[in-house]
Amino acid sequence: MKKYLKIFLKILVSLFFLWLVVYKTDWPEVMFYLKKIEIWQIILYVVVLLLGILISAYKWKKLAEFKEINSSLWDFFKLYLVGTFINNFMPSFIAGDAFKAYAIAGKEKKYNEAVSTVMMDRITGLIGIMILSLMCSILNFKMVLGNGILITINILIILSLFADIIIAELKKITFLKNWVSRVMPKRVIDFLRELYSYNNNSEIIKKTIFLSLVFSLVGVAFLNYILFWGLGIEIGFLDYLSVIFIISIISSLPISINNIGLKEWAYITFFGLFGVTSGAVVAVSVISRFLQMAVSFFALPAYLKAKKK
Repeated sequence: MKKYLKIFLKILVSLFFLWLVVYKTDWPEVMFYLKKIEIWQIILYVVVLLLGILISAYKWKKLAEFKEINSSLWDFFKLYLVGTFINNFMPSFIAGDAFKAYAIAGKEKKYNEAVSTVMMDRITGLIGIMILSLMCSILNFKMVLGNGILITINILIILSLFADIIIAELKKITFLKNWVSRVMPKRVIDFLRELYSYNNNSEIIKKTIFLSLVFSLVGVAFLNYILFWGLGIEIGFLDYLSVIFIISIISSLPISINNIGLKEWAYITFFGLFGVTSGAVVAVSVISRFLQMAVSFFALPAYLKAKKK
């Protein structure tokens, strides 16, 4: 019942944001922009999208190798694409993460280790995109300081980064470790040990956060800018960078069904700060969502094969 209640609530959230998007959007303008996209721009978008997935798969592979889970980059790439397919066509992104973890656990059934790699992939990805968001806000500080929404979001990002550091340091406090060992189930404690073990190796943390920065630049900023450029949407590049990472963070919040409605609302809200029309950014969102779903659909055979196993 809890599972179905969560799905129902996410559907309501998606419907609410879709209503806001429909209300605010000039749909003839959306069609005007959709007609401007050219085939070579679509091909370029798909190539960069696959490059972004490859970078993410490589980062995941490095996290897995740290846990002595070894496989080829091609295998990690396929599984990452399958996970993306599941996230696009299932009602929760957790399903894609669960599949990836189960798939790499292997015959040794290293489930805790496998789940920790997927979780660290998420955590380092979020840290990387928050760092870039702050950096771009600092570079464009005059504009940011003039907008209360952006100031608030950047403060929340700073607090989140500090919270990550504090949580990582708490494990060193003896009495807290003893308290956790008394109140937490053994299964949870074993998993937390796997997760915290990454903190004992600064090299793996530095490498994966660096790869997260690279992915965010390629698979988020450059990828979406291809569509802005292709559709002839005018916006200053620094202004664009100041909000695209924030939009990505908001879109990743697990409060709606596959960020439907939420992502489009974020595009309208934040790019609207720079005078970009709702029709233009909704066209970008529609094209990107369609192409990402289409690319991930090629993972269907691998998904069906894995289900039979």
